[in-house]
Amino acid sequence: MKLIVCLMVMLIATKECDQNQARLSTNESTEIQNRMMQDSTKITYEATTRGFYLKLWITGDSISITQDRYLKDVSTYALSDVDKEAIYSMLNVIDETSLKDLMPPTTTFQYDAAAMATFEIATTDKSHLTPTFDHGKPPKPIAEIVNKMLSIRSEVEKQ
Repeated sequence: MKLIVCLMVMLIATKECDQNQARLSTNESTEIQNRMMQDSTKITYEATTRGFYLKLWITGDSISITQDRYLKDVSTYALSDVDKEAIYSMLNVIDETSLKDLMPPTTTFQYDAAAMATFEIATTDKSHLTPTFDHGKPPKPIAEIVNKMLSIRSEVEKQ
């Protein structure tokens, strides 16, 4: 009788260990997929007019900033973990395929009252670009991530 009880306890313990291992491997694979997505995704914000140019792009753990149209003077800064998590969590909410259909809230860029801006999400195989909108006034679905990128720019340039 003791032998049967011992065997039952061992079988139950083994079954629970297998379930825990499966749960751990699922969490690890999700983290790996998120990391691969972050490494292969490039988020770009670009604003331009006759006398003004600004380009910000995030790839992996860094943000690059330039005000040079020819990209000769580019400054690259490391993203903090908090900013990186915020950016990529906002990115997960955005439907990239709908970017091309976004309508700008204002169109003053059409008569040179504001800089023209675009927002792009590019992966290794696809690129999704918004229509032109006013610098500082992005369409609502991307407003949060664009404003976060601009605030990161302000923070890193103060340092």
